[in-house]
Amino acid sequence: MQVPKPEVRQRILDAAMEEFLVVGYRRASMRKIAKEAGITVGNIYAYFSGKEDLLETILTPVLEELNKLVMMESRGGENLTPSIALFTESITGMFLAHKKQFLILMNGSSHSKFANARTELTVLVRQRLITDLLPKLPTKAKDPLLADTLAVAVIEGILNIFRKYGGEKQRLHLLLEEFLQIIFNDIGKRINI
Repeated sequence: MQVPKPEVRQRILDAAMEEFLVVGYRRASMRKIAKEAGITVGNIYAYFSGKEDLLETILTPVLEELNKLVMMESRGGENLTPSIALFTESITGMFLAHKKQFLILMNGSSHSKFANARTELTVLVRQRLITDLLPKLPTKAKDPLLADTLAVAVIEGILNIFRKYGGEKQRLHLLLEEFLQIIFNDIGKRINI
């Protein structure tokens, strides 16, 4: 029996990540992953139970980071600027550390158990807004549809920035911070935080 080698496992993960990024989970080929990793298809199964196990292993770090971001404690005092700055720093770091995994999760995971990741992330943000924001708004604005709309705007806006920022870290950070300031500072002024 062959002893699993960390470098072979990593080559499989690297090849699978590229395959998922380029063609998505549904169209990814175990044969192509094996070829790119320089091993046989059968050897992949000595390390992973299958394509879904590969995907889950690749996406776990970014899923953990996203969960931490959604659950991040708000640090707003007089306004939301400290929270926005901290969130911007955190999301920029998460994205740059796990860019390929994040893009696979959001764009290349259809037909897998992660196919609804974008929707689930939007729901988590919506719930957070309902819990943390709506109770502070004036009575007339406490409609959950507002939280739903803001959650969609935030997630889609951030994804649009991630897709189009051009690879420059400082531009990414600036765009994210400005976007979040535009969305949330007016709300912060309205609820006096």
